[in-house]
Amino acid sequence: MNSKRGLTLFEVLIVIVIVSILASIAIPAFDRYYRAYKYNDYVLQVESTLKWAKLIAMERGISVGICAQDNTLTLHNMGTRRSGICSGDVIRRIEIRDNFVSLSASGGGSAFDPRGFAIFSSTIRIVRNDTQECACYTLQPLRGFIRRGVCTGNTCSF
Repeated sequence: MNSKRGLTLFEVLIVIVIVSILASIAIPAFDRYYRAYKYNDYVLQVESTLKWAKLIAMERGISVGICAQDNTLTLHNMGTRRSGICSGDVIRRIEIRDNFVSLSASGGGSAFDPRGFAIFSSTIRIVRNDTQECACYTLQPLRGFIRRGVCTGNTCSF
């Protein structure tokens, strides 16, 4: 009886080829999954931050500015002012760190007054640059509604 057992060089090469083929299929799929996950995560972060801004404005009796600049959404304590949405103490900040997602706002942003009404009308857009998938949030003045829509070009439809 031959008590020596092991793998031949040919068997090892076959395993390496099979692992290489599986990796070449799995890595691009993982990248697509990661990009979709991160985009959806950013969309949910922006939505929850907008709702939180409205609640904080009503709870604290202050105006809360929502400023979107350089792929960063920042909430500012405006106190009792109704102008200067990007000035005041920073309450919360969301930074888009992935280059395949961009964030912008018409007019630079908006603000909620102490009653929860939007002071300025604004549309905040989150775009996935590689697929042009886009979500938008419109803050309606005088009512304070936060409406989520889908972008087509430069328009936001609900």
